[in-house]
Order: sequence, then C-alpha cells, then structure tokens
Amino acid sequence: MQLNRLIFPDGTKIEAFSQTQRQILVNQNTAPLTANHVVGSTGQPFIQLSQNSMTIATNGATDLVGAQIEMPIQQATLDQNGITADNTFVAMLSPDRQTWMVMEGIKSVNTTDSTVRMIKLNALDGEYMAIGRQTVETSNVLSPFGQDPQQSIQVNGSGVQEVEFQDGFRMTIRASQPMTINTDVVNGISSSMLVDGGTSVNNFRYLVRTNLAAVQPSLNQMAAVMQLPINANRVMQTAQRMGAGPNDMIQLGIEQRGVLQNPGGATGNLSPARHKRQDNTTDPATPTDATPTDATPTDATPTDATATDATATDTTTIQDPNQGSSNSGNAAATKLLLAPTFTPITSRTVLDQQAGRIAATVAQLDGEYIVTMSI
Repeated sequence: MQLNRLIFPDGTKIEAFSQTQRQILVNQNTAPLTANHVVGSTGQPFIQLSQNSMTIATNGATDLVGAQIEMPIQQATLDQNGITADNTFVAMLSPDRQTWMVMEGIKSVNTTDSTVRMIKLNALDGEYMAIGRQTVETSNVLSPFGQDPQQSIQVNGSGVQEVEFQDGFRMTIRASQPMTINTDVVNGISSSMLVDGGTSVNNFRYLVRTNLAAVQPSLNQMAAVMQLPINANRVMQTAQRMGAGPNDMIQLGIEQRGVLQNPGGATGNLSPARHKRQDNTTDPATPTDATPTDATPTDATPTDATATDATATDTTTIQDPNQGSSNSGNAAATKLLLAPTFTPITSRTVLDQQAGRIAATVAQLDGEYIVTMSI
C-alpha cells in the first residue's frame, strides 16, 4: 500500500494507508467549541492552541491503516500560557458536539518539529483541534482528597469536565452554575446506614461537597457520572463473608446518602422582615419612645454624628441572620446534613472491567457514596 499524505498551509498533516480507494474532504471551523469542555483526561484548565478546528469527512473510510493527524504547536504560545509540550493533545469533538475527547493512549508529541499527533486511527471522520493543559503534572493529573479550600476543584458551569482522585475515584460533571468541589474519604460504615439488604464492599465512604451544598437543587441543573473504583480482593472477601458459592451470581451497585432537604419541615417565608423607612417629622425637642428592639432607622447627617455623644447603652446592633461570620463568601454550610441511611442509585449502573470502576449517573453531587454487593 502507498502512504497518503495531505499537508495544509498551517502545517497540519493527515497521513493514512487505505485498503480501498476513498475520498476525503477537509474544512476549517472558525468558531469551534471552547477548550474547557474536555473528557478523557483529568486536570484543568485546558486552552485552545489551534486558531481553528479541522473537520474531516470521508465516504465511509473505516478501514484505514495507521492513520494519524498531526497539528503544529507554537512554542511561544506554550511559553506564554505556561504549558509544556507533554501537556498538548489533539482532541476530537464528541458525536453530540458537547465536549472534546482526549485519548491519552493514542497521543504522540514531537518536540523537535513542535507537533502533536493523534495516531493509530482506523477512521478519520470528525472534528479535531489542538489543545493544551495548564498543569505542572503530565499524563494522569490526580486531585487529592481533603476539605481544604486549596484542594477544591473548580467547575466552570458549562460544558463537561472530568476530575479523578488519587485512588481512581472519578467524576464526569456537566453543570449549569460555576461551583467548587471537595472530596474526602470517611472511615467506617454503620450497619444502620444500610437498609436495603446490601453489604458495603469497603469500610469507608466518599464524601463529596460542593459550595452550593444542594441547598437549592433547582439552582444548578447538573448531570454527573460517578465512577467508583473496585478492589477485586475486597469484592472476593466480601462475597465469601456473605456465603457466596463458586457458581453464585453477585450484583454490585452504588448507593448515595444525600443531603436532607428542609429536615425541620419549616414553611413560609424564611427571609428577614423588611422595615419601611419612615420620615423623621417629629420635633427634635420632643422625646420619642424607643425600645432596644426598635430597628427603624432615623435620618442622620455627618454633622449629627459629631454633635451627639453615643454610649454603648444607646446603640442597638441588629445583625442579619442570613449573613455568615468569617466565611461569608461561601453561602453553603461547611458540614452537610445527610440522610441517615444510604439509598441505591436508581439510574443504570455500568461496570467498566478494563478501568476497574463501577459507574452511575446522579443529579446532585453532594453526599456520600459507597459500593455495595448483594447475592
């Protein structure tokens, strides 16, 4: 077979061997999807390195051999944005056109000629763009567990983002509002937390908390895929403790302990009462009745403040109950009020044997998660 090579004015190259004669049409998209919508690789943020994206269409060329797409990367652009060559990728637009897909296993970078490639392809149809990740780490970028603000994950509030933690716990998130996420591991699972007959595979819980804290579920319309890692040894040990035989079928699942909505059952308007400002039309010489609970403001000028001596007993301070103390920038509570028991996630559960994870979709991130087993 003969190598087919296409070279474009911006330095982009397409190469492939083909078992049959095919046609190819290549165009540019001057307004591609922004680069902060990335799946397939963790870490953030991603930025666009190509001025335009490239679209490729063939007449059904799905039997190519050794096809690859090569895109140039400008060293000046990498230096300006603090990106290393190892953190550059050729990303492919997803079929639903909602996110860029990065495939670490078929990426190649050539620092000599400043190019990045997507290699080992059997088909070329799709839209492609060079992107870069502004992280110090290369390859898999893992986030640490912890509730410290410095360990928070930033979610942009548009598109799809992925984050993976140090044990393989992974989340794919699409949110409508910007937010931050902290995840921690909490040791111990009480038998009273499990009421559906299942058994927890591990003896710890994943605690996920956002700065929205699920206090207003309708505020942030999100969809997230929770991917919990599976320890094969723990699965075998748990099955043996449950009395499973060699031919017995076991079922794995994910359960969530969600945030309680209005646990006290309060009703009505919870906002502080508003006070109507009244004009001060009384005679200054006439004393007025006042109590320490009178919150009606009075008109004052800067000269009035210097003409009147104020004492601690003359001043009453009224604090808005909705105002926080030192953490006024974060409206959510620092500790979630969770349901007493775990509930199985009703969405379809998928077992990824290659990655060693079990995955399910949730509508709200906040809460605790465990992997359960039943026979």
